[in-house]
Amino acid sequence: MNIVILHGLYMHGLVMQPLSQKLRAYGYNTKTVSYNSLAIDENKVFKTIDHALSPTQTNVLVGHSLGGLIIKHYLTSRCPNTERVSHVLALGSPLQGASIVNRIQDLGMGAVLGNAPKFGLKQHSDSWTHPQKLGSIAGTLAIGARTLLRMDDNTLSDGTVTVEETKIEGMTDHIEMRSAHTSMIYSSAVPKQIDHFIKTNSFIHHK
Repeated sequence: MNIVILHGLYMHGLVMQPLSQKLRAYGYNTKTVSYNSLAIDENKVFKTIDHALSPTQTNVLVGHSLGGLIIKHYLTSRCPNTERVSHVLALGSPLQGASIVNRIQDLGMGAVLGNAPKFGLKQHSDSWTHPQKLGSIAGTLAIGARTLLRMDDNTLSDGTVTVEETKIEGMTDHIEMRSAHTSMIYSSAVPKQIDHFIKTNSFIHHK
């Protein structure tokens, strides 16, 4: 099985290498996709994902933050069947947009986001209607920009994205992990959960 990994805002494919290597240890082939997250060229990114997909194996798409939203757009555009892409894992992805984006725009700092808000970062209403199984992982360690922007209103979050924002109607499973937004991609618990979700369509829920 082949896993294609997409990074989030202000990142590069290199930051996903630790996750990529951990998933390889579980026996998967992996490819990381890099794209300009501030000047997103939809056709270019989608073609890069096309080339990263294995033509002979079933593929899984994993996206961190904005990467999960890019995957959502990709599925809408390409409509792959479940033999080609079977599962999607969203790590700290605001699947219906992020309140922090509205806050940044309200403060007149929207330029720092480039064109990313057009790709789902701006709050919107949506549901998951793709045939692929969607597993969403939320962090609960609130270390991040929400505090700097005075958004620390006791809302459970990973410091950037709230737990509620990682949920979407139609998802297969959802889990909360004690992790901050960026540290999530370096956690050894995340690849373990990804592996379990691919095999069973559910996460390991500790009672």
